[in-house]
Amino acid sequence: MAMTRLRQGGRCVLRLPFVILTLLGLLLSVTATARWPSLQRRCLRWGSWALCHAFSVRLPAPLALPASPQLIVVNHISWLDVVVLSALLPPASETRFLAKAEVGRWPVIGPFARGLGMAFIDRTSAFRSYRALPALAKGLQARSLLFFPEGTTTDGVGVAPLKPMGFELAARTGVPVQPLFLRYCDGAGRLSPAPAFLGDDTLLESVLRLARAPAVAVEVERLPALPAAPRKALARSVEEGLRAVAERRLAPRPPFRGMSFLRRSPGSDGPPQGVAG
Repeated sequence: MAMTRLRQGGRCVLRLPFVILTLLGLLLSVTATARWPSLQRRCLRWGSWALCHAFSVRLPAPLALPASPQLIVVNHISWLDVVVLSALLPPASETRFLAKAEVGRWPVIGPFARGLGMAFIDRTSAFRSYRALPALAKGLQARSLLFFPEGTTTDGVGVAPLKPMGFELAARTGVPVQPLFLRYCDGAGRLSPAPAFLGDDTLLESVLRLARAPAVAVEVERLPALPAAPRKALARSVEEGLRAVAERRLAPRPPFRGMSFLRRSPGSDGPPQGVAG
């Protein structure tokens, strides 16, 4: 027990300075490039990759998604999801994230999110959520939009019931729905509880838990895209698909050995990819 705590403390002491420096660099670079959206998106992608590396979070290869607008839906586990997906989404897709309105009022994070063009929705009532749909639908016709339809975070074991309201955007615009399943694994390939942001967790507690934890590997599975349909039918189909993947992936994955060394994929202008070391 004492040795375990010593290892956890050592990881935290080693990682936190890099986490703080990387976060400051990310905030400054994204703020400084606000007038140049293309450059800003690249800074966000590189900074998100660097922040994952500072936490010893191992990323898979970048996602290959079409440049045409899509409604991207993902199961939700942690605040880390946004960082991971920012590092993996292709800059050409110009994907915006949809967040609850409270995020826009958070200190530091709120102004940062607004500066990135993040879309917000008031979830305090169904009427207010519905009233925001026309503006969101208009934006979706030009740029992909990503949201977490569970409306809350889970431990990653299963998938919470999906709220159908967001799927109305696909029904109104006719854009396809692209489901993604996100999972965090430990070194043995088992589900890692470290990134989960649940219940009464504070952001500081969550950050410190992740900083103390052994290295984490990210898995993202791209499910088949679905054509536009009525919102309840879409929510039901996506929920069934995500739950099927969750059940299949409960089996331990092949282990990885600590953090990987880095290489750049041929022809890529994005962050280096991890390679099993």
